[in-house]
This record gives sequence, structure tokens and C-alpha cells, in this order.
Amino acid sequence: MLSRLVREHTQKQQAIRKKNELLRKEAVQAVNETADALTDALNERVSLIFKTQREIESEARQLSTATAKYTKQTKQWLTMVDNFSNALKELGDVENWAQVIEKDMRDIALTLEFVHKGSIGGDEVITSPQPIIESTSAESSAVVSETKDER
Repeated sequence: MLSRLVREHTQKQQAIRKKNELLRKEAVQAVNETADALTDALNERVSLIFKTQREIESEARQLSTATAKYTKQTKQWLTMVDNFSNALKELGDVENWAQVIEKDMRDIALTLEFVHKGSIGGDEVITSPQPIIESTSAESSAVVSETKDER
């Protein structure tokens, strides 16, 4: 009876050990699976973060390139506007010069007309000439032509 009790006890202990070993293996496997799942989830997030970082760096390089391009284009535009402004100033100078020349020509034409009228009349009273021409260079040419025709 004692040997039977010892044998039963030994068999129960072996069954418990096997069951414990099986449960321990299942627990280790479950812990490993849980750790793998957590690692995968973390790796997935880390991978996503690295991917996003690479995309941001790529976009930053593209933005830097585009900014440099637009800066260069803006400088070209500023140069063009400056050149255009200088050309307009030069045109204004030419226009002013033409107006001065036109006024001088009018004065010369009036003086010539005045001198011509004064020399024809002999003893006439000389008065200051009255301008006959108001503004255009075509009229100045007409006065010069009339003065030449009168001679």
C-alpha cells in the first residue's frame, strides 16, 4: 500500500511537472509572442517615423532648391525693372532735350522773322516778337520754311 501511494504520488508529481512544463512553455511562448507583437508595433511606428523624416528632408531640399530658383528669378526681375527704369529716365532726358531744342528753334525762327520784318520796313519801330508757334516741332519746321520762303 505504501509503495502504491508512493507510486501514485510520483505519477501525480510527474503529471503536475509535465503540466507545469507545458504551461511554462506556453507562458514563455505567449510572452515571446507578446514581446514580438509589441516590438513589431514599435518597429512599425519607428519605421513610419523614419519614413516621414526622410520625406520631410526630401521636401526641405526641394523647398531650398525652389527658394534658390525663385531668388535668382527675383534678382533677374529686379535687374530688368532697374534697366527699364533707367531707360525711362533716359527717354525723359531725350524728351526734355527735344523740348529745349524745339524752344530754341522757335526763338531763332521768331528772331529771324523779327529781324526780317525790321529790315524790310526801314524806319519801323521795332517791337518784341510775338510767338506764332505754340508747341509742336512740325509747326517749328513750318515757321522755318516760311522764313526761308520770304527771303
